[in-house]
Amino acid sequence: MQLFIKLLRQFGPAGCAVVLGILVGRALRVSPQPAKPLHKEALATAASEIPRPSEIERPVDNSDATVEAEVARLLGGASSGREQRNATEVMDFISAASLEKSDLRRFLAIYEAVGELGKDALGDALERAKKENNAIAIRALERRWAEIDPLGAAKALADGSLAGLGDAFFGAWTKSNPASALQWYAGLENGDIKNNARASILDRIAKMDPEKALDYANQMPAGADQKLLFSRALTAICAKDPSAAFTAAQRLPEGDSRKAGLDSVLTQIANTNVAEAQRLLAELPPNSISTAGGAIAGKLARENPQSGLDFASALPDGPSREAAFAGVAREWAGRDVEAAAKWLDTIPKGAVRDSAVASFANRTAPRDPEGATLWASTLPPGTQRSSVLSQTIAIWQRTNPAAATDWIATAPGLTADERTALSQVQPGRPEFRRGEQARRQRAGN
Repeated sequence: MQLFIKLLRQFGPAGCAVVLGILVGRALRVSPQPAKPLHKEALATAASEIPRPSEIERPVDNSDATVEAEVARLLGGASSGREQRNATEVMDFISAASLEKSDLRRFLAIYEAVGELGKDALGDALERAKKENNAIAIRALERRWAEIDPLGAAKALADGSLAGLGDAFFGAWTKSNPASALQWYAGLENGDIKNNARASILDRIAKMDPEKALDYANQMPAGADQKLLFSRALTAICAKDPSAAFTAAQRLPEGDSRKAGLDSVLTQIANTNVAEAQRLLAELPPNSISTAGGAIAGKLARENPQSGLDFASALPDGPSREAAFAGVAREWAGRDVEAAAKWLDTIPKGAVRDSAVASFANRTAPRDPEGATLWASTLPPGTQRSSVLSQTIAIWQRTNPAAATDWIATAPGLTADERTALSQVQPGRPEFRRGEQARRQRAGN
């Protein structure tokens, strides 16, 4: 049933019927001997080349993975009765098949042809597919390489003989052998390769098996990647069982990773049950979180600004209190700009006021970029002021470039470096602003 649903979603009703017909037809043609798992020998050889710590166990393939692997084998294997073609002939066929008008026939023809290629031919084939901008062939080739020779592909990527690998490769490798994919990733130096692989590997591991992802993260060195994997895994757990996610976050080692995990869980809970988020926060020692206070306070202020302010004011000094005041400012500005502005004037100077003013300016900039810029200019000189001013000026430049340019040249209190940097800011795009607003709402800032 799961296979049918997967095929239906991928190919649609007509395509599903064709694919199922292919599967049944080929099943009738093969011998009654049990089919071997896809590329079992090749995967075993590849995995053995990486020494894996004994404490990292490869997760047992679930039924969905087995089904998908079998579908890939049937669609990607060489056609029976056809004489084996060399790599050039296969790629020529793929290029020709790309002209097929039927999406389903084009997809099946390319995937079946890719299944004829051995690991030694995949690099050249992938480069040719990229030159031809053949998206289907690129995905098929990357998945094929991840199945039969992930280490060879990774080596080609590292030594520069391959232009790049995308999500199809990293996703397929992570699915078939998460332990080896994670170990390869952990050994990379910071740079473009690691940045491109980060989301594909860490996110997929967290979504496939979040509990196992927590185990993997515990074995990683402290740092941004460990914190990210903890956060992604807890997010996946929280979607199904918020209480279990909160308990798991509490068990993380003391430090930034634990704080980030609790922030992630409490923010997610606050979006659906703010009272429960408040109750759980009360169980934690002071300053156990950094940003979740903003999500809780913002959720409360959305209904009643005073409720959000009461919550924020009761928090101890620290990042969580600052985030909470920022959350109140953001939501209050959305309800009543004048009332929110009067409230900002009552906050004593300091980090709490700075966070609230920055949040207020960002929220009001799309409607009143000049006013938002004036508020941002009251922040003390530094990274925060420069960042907020850049955003408000970008919007102001789009709506009234002459006024924005004049303000940059004459506004009192700006440093020479700030004037230079702001004069180089490009007008903001509406879609960028909407994306930024959505991002802030999700982050609870």
